[in-house]
Amino acid sequence: MNKILRGVIPAAVLAAALWWFWPSAPHDTAAITPSVLVTTITLKPGSLPQTITAYGTIAAGPGAETTITMPASGSMDAIDVMPGQAVMGGAPLLHVQPDPQAVADLRKANSAVVAAKANRAHVAALFAARLATSADLAAADQTLRDATSTLTALQTTNTGMAFTLTAPFAGTITAVSASTGAMLPAGTTLLRIVKTSGLVAAVAAPAANAAALHPGDGALVSLLGSHQSLPGKVTAVATMIDPQTGLIGITIAPDGPVTLGAAVVADITTGTLSGYVLPRDAVQTDDHRAYVFQIDAKNIAHRQDVKILGNIGNQTIVAPNLNTAMPVVITGAYQLDDGSAVRTGP
Repeated sequence: MNKILRGVIPAAVLAAALWWFWPSAPHDTAAITPSVLVTTITLKPGSLPQTITAYGTIAAGPGAETTITMPASGSMDAIDVMPGQAVMGGAPLLHVQPDPQAVADLRKANSAVVAAKANRAHVAALFAARLATSADLAAADQTLRDATSTLTALQTTNTGMAFTLTAPFAGTITAVSASTGAMLPAGTTLLRIVKTSGLVAAVAAPAANAAALHPGDGALVSLLGSHQSLPGKVTAVATMIDPQTGLIGITIAPDGPVTLGAAVVADITTGTLSGYVLPRDAVQTDDHRAYVFQIDAKNIAHRQDVKILGNIGNQTIVAPNLNTAMPVVITGAYQLDDGSAVRTGP
């Protein structure tokens, strides 16, 4: 037994020594506190525009849409455009052939002018020979004027002539109601065209927000689904609620080319917000509360509830109720709890 004990005791002592001096075994058995890598910024007072966001589409502004009608009766020979097509000013739209009656009316008017001119010349010769009175000459002049006016009216409306209707301005065709081969009377609606320069952003916002809007307010109009944004100005704010949407209509004139019917979002500036400007990712939310983390001198994170005043792009402005001596976490905040140890990076 003593021999066994003499063998076991040195082995136990050796094992204990190896455990103590083995490189991977720490001498200090106290738990190491984990830390989160974060980046921070120093708080500085700042400001952002106070905005109202409204959604809508690009539409025709007041007076921007024009209806093209038949100036004289005739048959539709050809149509060069279709709904949704963009056209330049002066571009051909429709080609019309005159109807037989209109041709006859034009010829009759031409003949009447020729006859009136001949009659006037004859009466003038008689008047010079003292064989006609001044009243006779005046009547001949009136007959010529009437015949000329009738002919001019027919020519102005292209009555009795083949003609081409052209675009009165650069724009977009919104509707075509004519068809080739149809015999159409004067005044028939043929198509509608919206002037490119008359397009507006027709958007809407809740009445509580729209109350702060006024014509002349600046706006940024962005096309949904693209990166295109244009500055603009509010030109009109409705004074009644749309019964279908429950919203207030707002008209914005964009400063640049837009596409009719495009869906847009408008950020309308109504004033200025003052506070602390932070990257949007720095502000976290929990149970409808917003908060940030600030770091003390011992690199411990402290949760601070904040009031969001507004958002612009990737920036958020919060009320100035934070300690400016403590930096704010801008990346890594989602990993933190109140009291977490952190280490800061560049």
